[in-house]
Amino acid sequence: MKYVTNGRGTLPLISLIAMLSVSLTVNLPGLAVSPMLGKLADIFPHASQLEIQLLTLLPNLVIIPMILVSGKITTVRNQTGVLAAGLAIFALSGVLYLFADSMPMLVGLGALLGIGCGLVVPIAAGQLSEWFYGEQKERVLGFKSGTSNGIVILATIFVGWAAGFSWHASFSVYLVPVIPLLLLPFMTNTYIRRHLHEDTPNAFTDLDKTDTKPHKLAHPMVTLAGVIGLYIALTATSMVFTYYLPFTMKHYGLTTSQVGVATAMFYVTAMLGGFSLTPYLRVVGRAGFYVCIIIMTAGLLMLGCFHTMTTYVIGVLLIGLGYGFFQPIIYNKTTEIAPDKALSTKYFSYTLAGNYIALSIIPLVVELFQHIFNNRTADFPYYLNAVLLGIVFIIGIIKRRSFVWDTTPGK
Repeated sequence: MKYVTNGRGTLPLISLIAMLSVSLTVNLPGLAVSPMLGKLADIFPHASQLEIQLLTLLPNLVIIPMILVSGKITTVRNQTGVLAAGLAIFALSGVLYLFADSMPMLVGLGALLGIGCGLVVPIAAGQLSEWFYGEQKERVLGFKSGTSNGIVILATIFVGWAAGFSWHASFSVYLVPVIPLLLLPFMTNTYIRRHLHEDTPNAFTDLDKTDTKPHKLAHPMVTLAGVIGLYIALTATSMVFTYYLPFTMKHYGLTTSQVGVATAMFYVTAMLGGFSLTPYLRVVGRAGFYVCIIIMTAGLLMLGCFHTMTTYVIGVLLIGLGYGFFQPIIYNKTTEIAPDKALSTKYFSYTLAGNYIALSIIPLVVELFQHIFNNRTADFPYYLNAVLLGIVFIIGIIKRRSFVWDTTPGK
């Protein structure tokens, strides 16, 4: 059996693979539907515009409360059971999608999909934080982020290919949860504890006790609120392109296929950023968030200032790289704030709910400022969010000594 180090000893490689496989599912909701909205509108000509929009919107709306429910009900003892239930519901929705033949059925299955995914999302990060320590925890959380973003590339290609056979076939991408379901026995507490190898005596006698932390946080929930606020700000400003780039590229004469290529580039560099987090932090040290903001701002300005396929791809690559770096840093900070490892999943539920809130507020924020400045040009969303990132950067400079902004590696 092959083993990997976890910062205090070793555990089975198959257990790490099993835990990372859960991250294959967290970015899937809405994926199979988004490229097909126009086609589904033709298939169901009597469906309202609201029903069509709900196919992508409803799963994410349901995920938010279910993430909080998962964090509330999940404990060290029942984590495997909650995870199994979430994956089973997710996979069941994938099976039922293959037989759906009406718009109300598709909308209802979107809610079921959100329930299953919401139960899984915080556990995907929480279980990694329970079994890894220090720099190794930092590294595997980067792998988790890279895995969840990388699967989007493969899934997008698959959805486009499958749609050529049948619109039903595209929904088979929601059967991915079967993979972690099959690997579930290798990520149970019983299996991992049985195969743990300790570097020092009693290193794993009580994994629920507080891990050694360099910061003494008097008010952990207040600190967590700061981390979540930063996560929402960086996610909303970086992901704005997903809403507006198709319209911008069309405005400047580019095709739908070119939009797809440009969007896919985001997930390529987001994946690479996650997998290369540890060397990145070794180079930039405490400036991790600041460098991410600079990279993403440059990407947004590229989208707003230049209007060729090449510059769009470069801009999206830069945004994806910054996103790929900062996302796992946020995950790692969440684990540091949690008073003990038993509460990691609960704290992750708060942080990850912030991610879906950010995705929901993007068009509302842009619409508000478009109304205030009476500016509805194609480039306005990118300039606006570049300015907002600049404001976040200034706040970071003011708060540079705080725990929220410190990205010293290997903590």
